[in-house]
Amino acid sequence: MQRNKTLIRSIIIAVGIFFAATITSALAMNESLVGAVVKTDQGVALSTDSGEYLVLGRNLSDMIGKTVAVTGNVELGVMSKTIQARSVKVLAKNDIIDPSTSSTATYNR
Repeated sequence: MQRNKTLIRSIIIAVGIFFAATITSALAMNESLVGAVVKTDQGVALSTDSGEYLVLGRNLSDMIGKTVAVTGNVELGVMSKTIQARSVKVLAKNDIIDPSTSSTATYNR
């Protein structure tokens, strides 16, 4: 009887840990990515500085060639990266910061 109680407690603890880890990882994966919408063999993707992410959950085929900000859950798979889009915003040129045009100030003391 004591052995069964210990087994049940262990199972409950394991399920609790799994549930907590799942919620934490789901929250941590919500990201915003900025890039160009491109057409690939696998479908519509977001091309960013860190690679291409297949866009799931939204049809962005009418935005191909535009720069957008996509917010959603990112999954880094073995064969591909995906983003389950929750929101998409088309960016205007003045929304995009080009680091090559920024000036660095030199301060002399």
